[in-house]
Amino acid sequence: MEKETINLEELQAVVQNGILRAVIEIPAGSVDKRQYDPVTNTFPIDVRNGIPRRISFLPYPANYGFIPGTRMTKEEGGDGDAVDVFVLCGALPSGTVLEVEPIGVIELLDAGERDDKLIALPVDLALRTVDADDIMELPEAAKDILVTWLLNYDPVDGAELVAVKGKREALETVNRWIAG
Repeated sequence: MEKETINLEELQAVVQNGILRAVIEIPAGSVDKRQYDPVTNTFPIDVRNGIPRRISFLPYPANYGFIPGTRMTKEEGGDGDAVDVFVLCGALPSGTVLEVEPIGVIELLDAGERDDKLIALPVDLALRTVDADDIMELPEAAKDILVTWLLNYDPVDGAELVAVKGKREALETVNRWIAG
C-alpha cells in the first residue's frame, strides 16, 4: 500500500486563535535558498538563471518558511506565494511543521511586489531563544538584524522596507491572504 503524500501548502494556516502552522523550508544558519516543491514533497535548492541559489551575504538569521493555506495573490499586489515566515529559534530541519505564535510582520516590496515576512516564535517554549508577545518587545538589535538581512541578502530583487508592524497586524496579514 502506497503512502499518500500530503501537500504541505494545503495544510490549514490557523490552528486556533492566534496560533498558526508554519512549514520550515530553510534552517537558520543555512546559505542555500530552498523552496518547497509540492509535486515531490521535497525542499530542493532554488535555481535562478540555471544556477543554484546560495546566499552570498550572511546565512539565514532565523528559520525561514511559509504559512500553509495562504497565498499572496498577484492580482492583489502580492508575489503569488504563501506568506513567508521567520521562526525565531534554533535551526530546524527543512520540512519541519510546527505551531507558531506570530509577533509581528516586516512589510516589504520585493521586485515591486508585496513580500511580507511574518515574524513568529514557536509555541513550544523549549524551542524559544527569545521571548516576546510583540515584535516591538524584541531587542532593537534583533529587529535591526532581521530588517538589514532582508534588505541585503538578495541584491538582484532590491527589497524595500515598507514598515515593521506588531502582532495584531501580523494576524491581519495572515487573515488577508488565507487561500480559499
